[in-house]
Amino acid sequence: MRNTRRLLRWTLIALAVGVLFLWWAMPPAARRVDASGWDDLARRTVPGAFHIHTTRSDGHGDRGQIAAAAARAGLQFIILTDHGDATRPPDPPAYIDGVLVLDAVEISTADGHYVAIDMPRAPYPLGGAGEAVAEDVRRLGGFGIAAHPDSPKPALRWSSSVHPDGIEWLNLDSEWRDETRGQLVRAAAGYLLRQGPALASILDRPSALSARWPALLAAGRTIGLAAADAHGGVGRRQEDPGRSLAGLVGIPGYEASFRALSNRVILPRPLSGDAAADARAIYTAIRAGSVFSAIDSQAAPALLHFSVEAGFQTAAMGAQLPGDADATLVVRAPVPPGSRISLVRNGRTVTSIDGGELRHVVTGGSGAYHAEIAIAGVPGDPPVPWIVSNPIYFGGGGGAVRPPAASEAPLAANIPPFPWRIEKDPASSATLRTGATDATLEFKLADGARNDQFVALATDVKPPVTGINLSLAGDRPMRVSVQLRSPAGGRWGRSLYVDPAGTSIQVPVSSLAPIGTPPGSAGEATSLLLVVDLTNAQPGRTGVLRVLASALK
Repeated sequence: MRNTRRLLRWTLIALAVGVLFLWWAMPPAARRVDASGWDDLARRTVPGAFHIHTTRSDGHGDRGQIAAAAARAGLQFIILTDHGDATRPPDPPAYIDGVLVLDAVEISTADGHYVAIDMPRAPYPLGGAGEAVAEDVRRLGGFGIAAHPDSPKPALRWSSSVHPDGIEWLNLDSEWRDETRGQLVRAAAGYLLRQGPALASILDRPSALSARWPALLAAGRTIGLAAADAHGGVGRRQEDPGRSLAGLVGIPGYEASFRALSNRVILPRPLSGDAAADARAIYTAIRAGSVFSAIDSQAAPALLHFSVEAGFQTAAMGAQLPGDADATLVVRAPVPPGSRISLVRNGRTVTSIDGGELRHVVTGGSGAYHAEIAIAGVPGDPPVPWIVSNPIYFGGGGGAVRPPAASEAPLAANIPPFPWRIEKDPASSATLRTGATDATLEFKLADGARNDQFVALATDVKPPVTGINLSLAGDRPMRVSVQLRSPAGGRWGRSLYVDPAGTSIQVPVSSLAPIGTPPGSAGEATSLLLVVDLTNAQPGRTGVLRVLASALK
C-alpha cells in the first residue's frame, strides 16, 4: 500500500510538472482582428508564401503536397524557389488545390544566395560572382532578391555590394540559428501545441530590417519580402549540411511555416482563376512594391492601407514622388488592442501613434518611408513587427542600382595582346584560328563528371597593365572570365557577358577581383586569359568565342 501511495504521489508530481512545462511553453494564439468594413481591400489582398523548397532540391515534399499545406493555412499563392542554376525551364503557373503555384529559382553565387523570380530559362548556368548573377537576372528580365542577409552562415548570406531588386528583410529559417538552447527547447515544446505561433515565438526584429534594408533604400528602390524559407524538413542536405535531425523528419512542416508569416499582395482586383493572368498580376504587384509582410501568428487577418496624398492625387504603397514634394502619408489598418503604427524613413522612426490610423505631413520629402505595426506583448527581443509595408519613395529610388559593369567603349589603339594560344585541361579540346587582328576559338569542354574542365585563350602581356579593351562575340549567349595571371601563379578576374552580336567592353584592372588569395598585385601580371569553365557552362559544352579586337593600356 505504501509503495502504491508513493507511486501515485510521484505520478501526480510528474503530471503537475508536465502541465506547468506545457503552460510555460505554450505560445500565445494569434489575436483575432475585427476586419468588418474592409471587405473590398480584403478581396484584393492576396496572401502567399515566398521562398519554398521542394524535393527538386532540398525540400521534404513535392509541389502538390506543398500546395495542399498552403491551402490549409489559408494562402492563395506560393513561390517555389528550388536551388539551381536557372537552366531548368520554370514550370508554368498552375492552380493546385486552389493555390496558385509559381516557380522560381535560388541561385548559389560566390557572394551568397540570390533568388530570381519571374524569369525565363537562362541560356547558360548562372553562377560565380554575385555581380555577374545579378546582372544576368536583370538582363533576362527577372527580379532578383537577396536571400537570408542575416544568416550566420557566410555561404548562404548575400554579401555582394551589388544593389538587388529586393531583399528578404526576414528569413524564418535564419531566425532559429541565433536562439539559445533554452529558447529552442521552449519553441519545440510549443510546436506540439501551436505550430505556427511556436515558430513565430523565435522571431526577433532582424538586423536586416533595421540596417541592411534601410541602407539599400537610401541608395535606391528595394522591395522587401518576408521569406518562409520552408523546407518541410529536409530530404537532402547538400545546400546546408548543418541542418538538425528535426529537419530530416519534417519539422517544421510547410503548414506551420505558412501559418507563421506571409506576404500579402494588394491587387487592383481579385484573382480571376486564370493561372497565367493571375501570375502576371502577382509578379507585377511585387515588382511595384504593392506588397506587405505579416506575422500571421501574432494576429489575423492582416490588412493594410498605405498611401500618399499629394494635391489632388493619391498613390498607393510602392509609389514614387518627386524629391522635395509636399504630401501626406496615410496608414490605416484594422488592428487588435495594444497596437502601435510607426512610420519609418530610411530606418529611423519619424512618428508613431496608438490605434489604427496615422496621418503624417511630409514637407520637402526625400527618402523612403515604410509603415510598421507592432503589437504589445508578443514574443521577441526586440519583437518583430506584426506588419511591415513596402515603402513610398520621395525622389531617387527610381530603380535598383545597376551592378557595376564593364563600360562599353571604343577600342584604344594601344598594345595588341598577340599572339593568342590555347590553355585547357587535358580532357577538353580546342582549336584556334587567327587573323591579322582577330582570333577564333572553337572548343569543347570534356564530357562526364565535373572535373574542373576549362578552355582558355591566353597571351603574354608586359606589366604594368591598367586596362583591357576587348571586342568579343560568341556563337550563343555566354560568359567569359577575363583574367590576369602573375608569374607566381596569382590570378585576378571578372566575369563578362558576351553577346552573339558582339560586345565591346573596357575593363579597368582595378575592377578585377582576386581569385583565392593571390600573391602580389594584378598590375604585375604577365598573362591575359579569356576563360570558359564550369562556372557558366556544363561538361560537354561546345562553342565558339571570337576575339574581334583587343588592346591593353
